[in-house]
Amino acid sequence: MSINPGRRRRVLSRSTRRLGAGVGRSLRWLAALVGGFALTGALAALDLGMGHYKTVPVTKPAHFSQTWEQRSTAFGWRVYEAFGVRLDRAHEFAGWILEAADRQRLAPELIASLVFTESSFRKQVRSPAGAIGPAQIKPRYWADFCGVRDLRDPEQNIYCGAQVLAHLEGRCGGLECALASYNVGFNAWQRQAGLRYVSRIERHRSKFDRI
Repeated sequence: MSINPGRRRRVLSRSTRRLGAGVGRSLRWLAALVGGFALTGALAALDLGMGHYKTVPVTKPAHFSQTWEQRSTAFGWRVYEAFGVRLDRAHEFAGWILEAADRQRLAPELIASLVFTESSFRKQVRSPAGAIGPAQIKPRYWADFCGVRDLRDPEQNIYCGAQVLAHLEGRCGGLECALASYNVGFNAWQRQAGLRYVSRIERHRSKFDRI
């Protein structure tokens, strides 16, 4: 059976459309697949001016790729190098500080600097004013607030200190005010003492920048 030229063109036209639709679906599927992989690795950005694709890397915080043990060990070394405390003590405190900092969304370097300023990483120190432990917490003011059973436990003490600092930062609206209030409360007449305390914290914290 012969097909006249006009019909042949119509048949070819329908075949071409079906082929084009199939190719289009394949390309859309491929684009979706590539897009899925791109979200986990890199984002492809079309550079219309240059007419090619550029690969823009997606960066993650460094600690996301580390195990907890690796993070704790690395931070213990940093504490040791920054403050010169015994290495075994630096590693012991590192895990407590990292956990407290993560939970309260504070920088671990800040918590470590506060602990060094308050107690030089001594576990059972007690002040004449009744503050106890590495973060120098006054039980009569903060034990119920923190909900800890024993502030003489250095791990709970550090966590309570971070919790108090985060609370004060929210109340003050700024870290400088929070640190000053951690030391002297909201006493305007002790403002200069509070500012000197903030300066000590920042001086100790800056040691991490040189490591």
